Amino acid sequence: MVRILLSFVFCILISSPLMFKTNTVNAAPSVNELGGDLCPNANIAKGIITDICWSCLLPIRLSGIGGEKPAGAASDSAFCLCKDKENIPQIGMPLGFFQPSRIVSFSPTPYCMPSFGTRLVNTDPGHLTGVAKTDEPVEVEQTSFFHYKYWTFPLMQMLQMFTNADCSYDTFPAWDLAYFSEADPLYTDDMLSFLLFPESILFANPVALAVCTAECAAIAAGQEVEETFFCAGCNGNLYPMTGTVQTNDNPVRVTSLLTTRLLGVLHRRGQAMLTMGDHMTSGSCEPNYAPMIPKTQYRVSMLYPVPEARGNVKPIVNSSNSSPEDAGVGGTSPPAGQGDAGNGQTSAARFPLNDKCCHRLGDSIFKWGLQRNIPTKEHFVYLIYRWNDCCLRQ
Repeated sequence: MVRILLSFVFCILISSPLMFKTNTVNAAPSVNELGGDLCPNANIAKGIITDICWSCLLPIRLSGIGGEKPAGAASDSAFCLCKDKENIPQIGMPLGFFQPSRIVSFSPTPYCMPSFGTRLVNTDPGHLTGVAKTDEPVEVEQTSFFHYKYWTFPLMQMLQMFTNADCSYDTFPAWDLAYFSEADPLYTDDMLSFLLFPESILFANPVALAVCTAECAAIAAGQEVEETFFCAGCNGNLYPMTGTVQTNDNPVRVTSLLTTRLLGVLHRRGQAMLTMGDHMTSGSCEPNYAPMIPKTQYRVSMLYPVPEARGNVKPIVNSSNSSPEDAGVGGTSPPAGQGDAGNGQTSAARFPLNDKCCHRLGDSIFKWGLQRNIPTKEHFVYLIYRWNDCCLRQ
């Protein structure tokens, strides 16, 4: 009798228009509707001004004046000397600042591009569909894997800001897709990655992890560490340089770690260069090859699901009715007794954890990102800032 009653209720539910939205012409969902759930649209182009952390460009140092510089930047000097194409020295003024230059997006769905809410065409279905290979015996529930899309994003050139020829090192003048993980066989296989990073046998171990813990403490205290190139700060060990992470505790931390790994891979391949240091203000004044990632050269700001540029984040109440856009709010909390009290409502508390909208590589997510982990949202987009030292001669 109970089974018959449950079957009757189930039949009523599945036939109800509240459960399924039907269409008299075509009841099957469209490809866009299906793709929308697995590949959301971050609307990066829509928030190209409002969601950018403009304060991260600071400090802008000219002739050694203008604020605290990151470790590894060019020495303080009022003048610089660079050689032109004819090897003739030219005098200029050194300039240094963080330039927004790259965007990286992460998705558990293969070929998904959250930056535009669309997908790449998979010419080989079933190939590289998010399965990683590792020789370490771990439980599937204990690992994380995300595909990435790496974009060139020369925002200063796009907005015609700081477009001096002496300080425009980006050879990509437009917003374009530069690389994606589905085309990289090393990203999904630890053994293949070992061929490009043989030093991983020395650093992918518990001893190195203990050193990374000390680096995390230093970064959390506001220091910058250059020596421990094999660490990703509070995000864990930099090695192995693959998309497999031996934890699934927090997707914000996992994707932050993968961002550092990606930059490390690009530096080893020569696809990312060293744009900070005295070599940028003397001699040829050109970027150098850096096989190890210069972590102090970069800053990162989340663009999606909750942009860091929106400031503090309030807790999610009634998550079924909330969205990532509702979670990000700017400003500070109103004084006690003010806000929505006049309407009989209590305003939600906010977390004033960070006073800036970008962070260092390896910085603790407890300072900037813990409250940006939105339930059911597994796609993330980050804007990468790169410190550029240059010599203004024109």
